[in-house]
Amino acid sequence: MENKIYITKENDPRDYVGYDLFGFPFNSKYPPNKKMYGDSYEGYSCKALGVLLYDYCIAGYDVELTYNDHTYYLLNSGEGVISDSHFTERKEVFDSPMALVENLKIDGKTLLELAPEIEDIEPV
Repeated sequence: MENKIYITKENDPRDYVGYDLFGFPFNSKYPPNKKMYGDSYEGYSCKALGVLLYDYCIAGYDVELTYNDHTYYLLNSGEGVISDSHFTERKEVFDSPMALVENLKIDGKTLLELAPEIEDIEPV
């Protein structure tokens, strides 16, 4: 039997994760604004930001996105990884998912800058 270690508020090593009063994690570096944007997109202005900043960086999902007719696969292995469609190849590696979101450049722009232009994005 495999022993799994679950991340909790007390043992979370990620410095960009905060926890609300109910113990739910959120992105403390780029906090959501549910008063302005509501619950859609996890409190962010567009779906791409919700998927990147919450589903990928906080919840730990892998992501498939399409921009400018090219598909990109983001693997969350604790590191931020650009991968292949089977999530097996490690094409480019960043220290964390947040580092990937902030530093990966496509057409000279970071994912944060490109978010409103991303054609399709889904956590997988």
